[in-house]
This record gives sequence, structure tokens and C-alpha cells, in this order.
Amino acid sequence: MKKNTKGFTLIELLAVIVILAVIALIATPIILNLIEKARQGAAESSAYAYIEAAEKAVVVHMMGNTTDKVGTSCTVAKTKLTCKKAGDAEDLPAFDLDVKGDVPESGTLTLDSNGTITGGTDLKIGNYTINYADGKATAE
Repeated sequence: MKKNTKGFTLIELLAVIVILAVIALIATPIILNLIEKARQGAAESSAYAYIEAAEKAVVVHMMGNTTDKVGTSCTVAKTKLTCKKAGDAEDLPAFDLDVKGDVPESGTLTLDSNGTITGGTDLKIGNYTINYADGKATAE
């Protein structure tokens, strides 16, 4: 009598499941790392956009108020930027920034006398702390 065998044995099915499990174990950390790097890159991009908007707001203010000289430090609070006048304890009016994307909840930006942002420390965007120096933002 001829035996009709169709299908897979239990051992063959178990072997396939084990191979798929090994592939999943290898791929999962790689995918999670890619997601983390993408989030970190998005936070850095948001910091660049925020810094650009801050520079624009400061320069526009300086063009309209030629007697106001911006000090070296500005305090970040979401879409508000508060800067001190140079050589004065008095704050300039807070700048409302038009920024697309995530904005820092806190931090400090450092400006030169032309209103160019030369540095930024402790810019908190999401779960990341971003520092800006030499034209480069780095998220930690």
C-alpha cells in the first residue's frame, strides 16, 4: 500500500519557527536603534529651525530699533525668546517666534553683537537636551 504524504512534519515547522525567531531577535534591536536615531535627528532639526527663527526675530528687532543692542544671552521658553539689552539689566520685549515643528521648553542661546546665534545650551526638546556650538546641534 502506498502512503500519501502531503504537508510538513512537526520538526520542519519547528525549524522554520526557530529560524524566524532568530531573525526577529537580530532585527529588533537594529530597528529600535534606527527609530531612536531618527527621533534624535528630528530633535536636532527642530533646534536648527528654532535657532534660525530666533536669529531672524532678533535681527528684525535690531533693524527696527537701532538703539537697542542685544546682550549676550537669551532665555528660551517655547515660542518666546527673552533677551537682555547689552550693558543693561533690562530685558528687551519678548520675541514671539514663528517656528514649525517642536520647540524647546527651556534653554539659553548666546548671541554676538550682530544678533547671530553663536551657541546654545540645554535646549530641551522632547526627551533630548540639545547643545549648539560652531554651527552644529548635538542631541543627548
